[in-house]
Amino acid sequence: MKSRIDKIIKAMIKGNLDAIAVIAGPNMAYLTGGDFFLMERPTVLIFSKNQRPLAILPSLEVDSFQALNFDSEIVAWKDSEGYLDAFVKAGKIIGKVEKIGVEGQRMRVFEFNAMKHGFPNAEIVNAHNEIASIRLCKDESEIQNLKKAIKISEDALEEVLKNVKEGITESELAQMLIVEQYNRGAHGIAVHPLVLIGGNSSLPHGHAGNRKLKIGDALLFDFGCIYNGYISDFTRTYFFKEASDSFRKIYAVVKEANEIGRSLVKIGTSLHDVDDRVTKYLEDSPYSNFIVHRTGHGLGMEVHEDPSVVRGNHQNLQKGMVITIEPGLYDKGNVGIRIEDNVVVTENGHESLTVLPRELIVL
Repeated sequence: MKSRIDKIIKAMIKGNLDAIAVIAGPNMAYLTGGDFFLMERPTVLIFSKNQRPLAILPSLEVDSFQALNFDSEIVAWKDSEGYLDAFVKAGKIIGKVEKIGVEGQRMRVFEFNAMKHGFPNAEIVNAHNEIASIRLCKDESEIQNLKKAIKISEDALEEVLKNVKEGITESELAQMLIVEQYNRGAHGIAVHPLVLIGGNSSLPHGHAGNRKLKIGDALLFDFGCIYNGYISDFTRTYFFKEASDSFRKIYAVVKEANEIGRSLVKIGTSLHDVDDRVTKYLEDSPYSNFIVHRTGHGLGMEVHEDPSVVRGNHQNLQKGMVITIEPGLYDKGNVGIRIEDNVVVTENGHESLTVLPRELIVL
């Protein structure tokens, strides 16, 4: 974990911060190796210059934290006493700080207020970019965990496809996916599977319901699992028994957009350029009014994490970054088609971690 601690200290210095605080979640898990519940009890880990990290913990989590053998101060608090005094104590231990960076996209209001109570003279700022930077580039062990998660999900989907039949519902297929992933060694489910039939597939983040599959329907699967804290997240769109000419034409455009996106993934390419090229291709197609989202996002310990593959993000791809390439077109109420791959930037270009076929398949 020392190299990871070094990363957070470097991020602190780069951001001109005196301290960084993270709450229970992926960043704390990355830095300590421990996965703690995000709940009503504040669990905060504070890093400051030239001092040991300090953990503010509910008393029921102290034993679990100590079992990690993570070198830090611990300030524990009991339910019967409340947590505010623990933050005051932490403030006294750490001493004078002028600027504390926090997870602007994760820290909740009551945790922010507790930090202000413990550090009343400090400016507390959004340090999302600095904190996110520590997990941008994955090492080999992280990539292997991602590969395992993706293999579990792909194998599960192949098994579920054997059970596709007329009249089956979205919810039934989603439940099968969950079971098959656990049967293959998943440690958790990334999100409840998006299994969308027919017109429901035109909802990019729709929910599996009771819609039944009929001949000619599109069948979209977007899902993933967790393995050792790392997440798979990919999409494939199929057709049941037949695919209309109009659906085939839309599919061909999405498939080409996916290929364009993957071909651009290499060290030094800007994320703006990836999204711009893919989106420009879709905009120049007959289906420009079916575009509703960017090309992709980062993937790792969260389903969506930095970096964002979107116009305006001029950050360059670096070795070890893992992103999704997921162009989609959505004809509202009629059909949605998305092909999503998980891609890692390598020394010589990229590797697609997802390997399921991208060709149009009629089940």
